[in-house]
Amino acid sequence: MTLLTTMMERPLDAGYQEAADRRVAAGLPRATSTRTVLVVVLAILTGFLFAVAAQSLRPKPTAAAAVKGELVTRIEALQEHGVQQEAKAAALGKQVRDYEALALQQSGGADLTAAIKSLEVQAGAVALKGPGLTLTLDDAASTVADANAGIRPSGGFEAGRVTSADLQIVVNGLWGAGAEAISINGHRLSSTAAIRFAGQAIIVDFRPLARPYVITALGDSQAMQQLFEPSFAGVYLSQLTEEFKIRSILAGSDNLTVPADSAARLEIAEPVGPTVGSSAPSVPGLQQGTTNPQRSSGSTGSDTPAPPTSQERPS
Repeated sequence: MTLLTTMMERPLDAGYQEAADRRVAAGLPRATSTRTVLVVVLAILTGFLFAVAAQSLRPKPTAAAAVKGELVTRIEALQEHGVQQEAKAAALGKQVRDYEALALQQSGGADLTAAIKSLEVQAGAVALKGPGLTLTLDDAASTVADANAGIRPSGGFEAGRVTSADLQIVVNGLWGAGAEAISINGHRLSSTAAIRFAGQAIIVDFRPLARPYVITALGDSQAMQQLFEPSFAGVYLSQLTEEFKIRSILAGSDNLTVPADSAARLEIAEPVGPTVGSSAPSVPGLQQGTTNPQRSSGSTGSDTPAPPTSQERPS
């Protein structure tokens, strides 16, 4: 208690207190001001030394880093240009379809508009809207921390990373659960689409995907979720989360959009006679821009077709 009392009553050391008393007796302040020229100069010099030291410790840019930065800039510019061209192609495609419908109406022949719209939906050539599920997959928070979780036959992918095989299994599971149309990160899966990998990248129709991977599946959300979770794909997804810490979020929505397949091209055309036009295949209640009761064609792997339906899909 004596020590505490002394520190509270006389916080300065005896020598410092004596020096302060002498300054007061001489008519000076008890302590030297910190705003002197010497203190300011020393502070500036100290800051300058810290800045020079930090600058010298920064790694110097190398030729490889400069080339990498230039390549990244070019790739981003080309990707943006590709997106713009896809939007332009979609707009022009819509104009072509409008002109085709007008020409069919003015030709005086059999009205094939309904049949064409039906086949466009089944081939994935038009966008669809409706209820469905959104499944978001992403790599583990730390692939390094989960590197010892196990060995995966994933074509060289690190543990904790989503692979192309994972997306194939999950997408096939959604087809089997009743999905009518599916897209991954805005890329429509049609009869000619495939999910592959190149090195550590996942590609769909030769277009690389960036994580997270958002899978949009149109259909009855409640029924699809009830069928998907206990299926092989649902159990497989649960094991990915438990063993490799891969993150997944499954949510339903009443208003989802699956874009058209931008790679869809008309390759073969045959003249339709008057008798064939009346018997063209059509799906009752089918409308462009809505989901198809018979799911549109799709493929999820390099050689794995989508689950069959009761009606044969066009190639």
